[in-house]
Amino acid sequence: MDKMLSARLFVFSHGLATGFILAACLLLITMEPCFAAAEGGAVVRLPQSIAGMELVQAIEGDEAAAIIDRLHHGTVSTRANAIGEYEGGGRSATYYVSLYDDFGQAVQAMEDMAAVMSGGGHGFSHLMKRTADGQEFYMALGQGQAHYFFARGAELVWLAVDMEVAEGAVKEVL
Repeated sequence: MDKMLSARLFVFSHGLATGFILAACLLLITMEPCFAAAEGGAVVRLPQSIAGMELVQAIEGDEAAAIIDRLHHGTVSTRANAIGEYEGGGRSATYYVSLYDDFGQAVQAMEDMAAVMSGGGHGFSHLMKRTADGQEFYMALGQGQAHYFFARGAELVWLAVDMEVAEGAVKEVL
């Protein structure tokens, strides 16, 4: 049964105040990001939606680490990794996140990735460093999508997103 329909039925049978509280809680629950746990209690976040696209698949743990390592042709995954696949309105995006021990390590990994990409031969072009609302991030083009990567706290995030919604998507996830 639809969560909001359940809340409305609860309001009818248990009173307005109690039902309002339940409805508010259900709304907050559905708006919360998806969390993927890893060894040692480490947690990485996946947004439930990006630029109108909904999370359709979440990959975490060893499976996410294996995918990230395969994409980099080596071992780069960290102790906690997650990948989110998003679709909607004929658009798609992939959100990768890896958790480092601290912000400094995440920034170093971001800068190392930018240095490797700037050498060319990796399928990306137009690499540039940008800033939005005080947040530094990199942008590149490749495989028909815009690619953004940035450090947020101890997380290193990579967003690959269709060009038509790229700017709005990166503003949402920064």
